[in-house]
Amino acid sequence: MDLGSITAEGNYVDQVLSAASPPVASERRVGPQVAQPGETRGSATWEFKPEPEGGSSDSGYALYGDTLYSTVINNLPDGTWWGRGVAMSEMNGYTSIARAAYPKGDSPTRQYFYAMRDDGVLARWKRDAEGFHPLGLYGGFSAVKTMTMISTTATYDTFLATTKAGALYTIHIPVTSPLTPVVKVVRSSTWQGFEAIVAEKCGTQSTLLAAIDRDSGSAYLYAVGHANGTATTIQSLGKVPGTFNDPIYFLRTSQAGTSLNGE
Repeated sequence: MDLGSITAEGNYVDQVLSAASPPVASERRVGPQVAQPGETRGSATWEFKPEPEGGSSDSGYALYGDTLYSTVINNLPDGTWWGRGVAMSEMNGYTSIARAAYPKGDSPTRQYFYAMRDDGVLARWKRDAEGFHPLGLYGGFSAVKTMTMISTTATYDTFLATTKAGALYTIHIPVTSPLTPVVKVVRSSTWQGFEAIVAEKCGTQSTLLAAIDRDSGSAYLYAVGHANGTATTIQSLGKVPGTFNDPIYFLRTSQAGTSLNGE
């Protein structure tokens, strides 16, 4: 898993976590300052790809202040440059953002964006060549503490979410309208200590999950089987070496490959 983060100072960082026994972490690779200190409130997955002229680029969407921006970082042979542009404004009140693009690649046929508001309302938008189009609101998620996407398919998206009381749930969302999430309990307790969870595909139907306790600066890895309510298998792989206290964490992944399929 390539764990991305944005520091309190606004720098873009990535670090590879390996599911060895015990887990192993690479050195943190600190990139450019893409935001002002304390400006970032949430980030979707970032994708990297090779560039024709050499080097690579990273791109992703993040909430900076009350605006959703698209950011690109180019790591080219002659140096690094970055830029960001406004995607959606008037995003005050939203505390998290996620992008579901299917299939993976540079030309997905479906792009949905999800954002959780601080009053527990989940919003969804569709993005196409003409911009962003609202696809509904759904309330009742005020208990959610953090969430991460574990499935993006042609017919549904699924989040894994923790609650402030410590439960672990899946939130299954069909791509059809109206927006109608289906919530299932995975575990009823013990997950309240984590301020962030980040998921990456593992095999064809499973998930590698990083759970981060910013208060103690600790991160833990879990192998999560194909999500199926309380029957879902979860294996603790242990504590990851290092300190994990950045305010924002997200998945950094290749633009190529196959989509998340954890549920």
